[in-house]
Amino acid sequence: MRRRPGRAIAAAPGGFLHLSLLASLRRRPSLQAHAQLLLLGLPLPPAAASRLLRPHLRAGHPLASLRLFLRMLRDHQASPTSATASQEQETVPNSHSLSAALAACSRHESPFPGFCIHAFLLKSGFNSDIFAANSLLHFYASFGLHSLSRKLFDEMPLRDTVSFNTLIDSYVQSGCIDGAFGMFRNMVKGGFQLDGWTITALLGACAELRDLMVAKAAHGFARRALRQKLFNSEEVVIGIVDMYVKCGAVQLARKVFDLSEEKAKNVRVWSVVLSGYARAGEIDEAQRLFNEMPNKDLVAWTVLIGGYVQAGRYNEALQLFEEMEATGLEADEVTVVTVLSACVQRGAIDLAKRLHCLVNKNGLVSKNARVATSFVHIYAKHGCIQTAMDVFRGVADEFKTVELFNAMIHGLSHNGYGEKAISLFDEMESLGLHPDGTTFVGVLCACSRSGLVMQGYKMFNSMLDKYGVKPDIKHYGCMVDLLGRAGRLDDAYSFIQNLPFKANRVIWSSLLTACKIHGNNKIRKLVENQILALDTTYKPEKLTLSGLFSDKKRKEVAAKVRKAVRHKPEQKHTR
Repeated sequence: MRRRPGRAIAAAPGGFLHLSLLASLRRRPSLQAHAQLLLLGLPLPPAAASRLLRPHLRAGHPLASLRLFLRMLRDHQASPTSATASQEQETVPNSHSLSAALAACSRHESPFPGFCIHAFLLKSGFNSDIFAANSLLHFYASFGLHSLSRKLFDEMPLRDTVSFNTLIDSYVQSGCIDGAFGMFRNMVKGGFQLDGWTITALLGACAELRDLMVAKAAHGFARRALRQKLFNSEEVVIGIVDMYVKCGAVQLARKVFDLSEEKAKNVRVWSVVLSGYARAGEIDEAQRLFNEMPNKDLVAWTVLIGGYVQAGRYNEALQLFEEMEATGLEADEVTVVTVLSACVQRGAIDLAKRLHCLVNKNGLVSKNARVATSFVHIYAKHGCIQTAMDVFRGVADEFKTVELFNAMIHGLSHNGYGEKAISLFDEMESLGLHPDGTTFVGVLCACSRSGLVMQGYKMFNSMLDKYGVKPDIKHYGCMVDLLGRAGRLDDAYSFIQNLPFKANRVIWSSLLTACKIHGNNKIRKLVENQILALDTTYKPEKLTLSGLFSDKKRKEVAAKVRKAVRHKPEQKHTR
């Protein structure tokens, strides 16, 4: 006997299931209830949608939150008449839903949705609501629009502690420390109550000043202004420790850390003190502190690895990275860049390749120019120019930076691909990226190594006129090298004579090498006199012949010369 298929009972709008889900949203807004309403095709009243904005935001979906807000505005009826709508009598949008929407706009890639909500605030009369106005203030600050933040602040009919805190923090983030202190003085004069966020913003401003006397004064002010419980909170302790670290007073930072309550000593505070020792070059003390840490996160490991790299202890840095991997932690962008700098110094190309495979899995290289730049640099340095180019080409055009182009241009230049380096310079222009001094050093070196004299002159002359980059001693040195390699020694000597500054020994030595290679003794003697005037200890006969053979084609000859000099017996003169 065949079983007859059952018929699903459809949930009706305004029915028991619908009202139950809406009631659960009132009690405890959740994405699960929202998902059920969507699956059942039941309507979502504007008031219920308003309560779902924050859950979507907390779940990391700002775009979904913003779309829900726009739908709420579209579906809102001033006078609800249906049975379902009668269950939702809240006024929407309200200051809380507007605040949530502005928070979503703060995480959007463009500020334009926030501009639209600002216009809505003005039109609907919510600009006088201090809660919504503070959210708008935070939105502008999050996009670095600090002048608009200040203009909005000045136009606010009502202000509170949050308003001042937001603007002070905005000034600190933009590096406008005078503005931050000025706003803090206005806050104190106005009699507004200071809280932990105020003091944290003040400490951040003092940290940027790098002035120890000001830091000590801020520390004392914080102790007097805050209650003991608030003064010992995590945020305030981190602010004080970070301030002393940035002022170079790592011992004071350690003292504050040691005297803090245990509940305030989270992993962030440990990492800040650790970074202080690493910056100060006290790497052994940093290692001891690291060993005492109860919990070690990725930041702490990266800080210590970076400390070893900064101290020039590259082998220990690489060993520490392997220990970090053994704990199961996965490297992020900062860790990868830090480890790669150690790989470059130690020639650990195998580890660099392994890191490349690791970060390729999550697409980090293709969307992160900083990581890609590090890989291009190490591959090019080890002659893997095609692999370096593959990494460069793998980065989408919208993510490419001047630094990434510079690394690739220099890599092509040093590996003898001058024309490709110049072609890459043209490509850089087509993307609207503005070349800097480092770019032109790479391009001029490329012209020099490839014998492109006219192209080099053209690039050099265009630096200031077309790109606004003032040539410095490195660029002039590249031009001397370009002319010297091409055998145009008279032109090179004349070029040095017309420099806007006095040539240093590096420039003269470059021309001297060219004279030795091309056998021009006349200019060689003139150059040696110039070097002797700069360095009285200079002795022409001490120049090693092998130093002249710097190009790849002359490596064999250079090796033979070194061998001959090394085995040449000393001549003993007897009477």
